[in-house]
Amino acid sequence: MQVQEVFEVAAPTDVVWRFFEDIERVARCVPGVKSVEVLASDRYKVVASQKVGFISATFEMLTAVAGREPGRFMEFTSVGKSIAGAVGNLRSRDRVEFAPTESGGTRVTLTSEVAVGGMLGALGHKAIAVKSREMTEKFAAALRAELEA
Repeated sequence: MQVQEVFEVAAPTDVVWRFFEDIERVARCVPGVKSVEVLASDRYKVVASQKVGFISATFEMLTAVAGREPGRFMEFTSVGKSIAGAVGNLRSRDRVEFAPTESGGTRVTLTSEVAVGGMLGALGHKAIAVKSREMTEKFAAALRAELEA
């Protein structure tokens, strides 16, 4: 399933790019992230909890930076399995694109290819897409707050 969300922040593209290079700062903005452990350059272990409808799960994921072009885009891949709650697994490929706006801010485009198995996967694409939009809205608000601080 592919999900794409677009939002704008008032900060210039170079500032937003530097922010995204600091995975621990980015993780603080992602709803549900409990911890991030740096395993190597561009490789991380992430623990995150999510609830979709009445089902919740905590996932442990291995995330890696799969590609980047400074100031333009970053790509990440993640593979994980549940360690608490509903039994399941997930796989994603995420691309974050940065483009300057006419007002001097940055348009951020998040595109995710997500595959979810187990109980959460059984909820269907629509429920997962709704949750994804909700998470992106919360992430965008947290990102704006971090950049304005």
